[in-house]
Amino acid sequence: MERANRNLYTLGTGIFFLGLAVIFFVKEIHFWPWILALIGLAWLPWSLATKKGWYGWNGCVWLVGLALLFHFNVFWPGILILIGISIAFGSLTGKTTGCPYKKH
Repeated sequence: MERANRNLYTLGTGIFFLGLAVIFFVKEIHFWPWILALIGLAWLPWSLATKKGWYGWNGCVWLVGLALLFHFNVFWPGILILIGISIAFGSLTGKTTGCPYKKH
């Protein structure tokens, strides 16, 4: 199992450097905001290697989503969509903590 984790770490590092090369070589791709998407995509295998599961996917969705929102300049409606996606998928995976004001 340790070897599989090491392979996922290596995959994340490879994705990061390949994506960085694409950002630098393709003139139509601007560094900002696509570096956010690149970090999110590279972070996903790393988080899966450490058994973070939903938290890794959530971070990836947020970073790629923010890159798209900045690129298309639709920040406020898009932020609400990202919040809704996080809440909906978090509830499906059972990773929500419920209302913080509710007494247990």
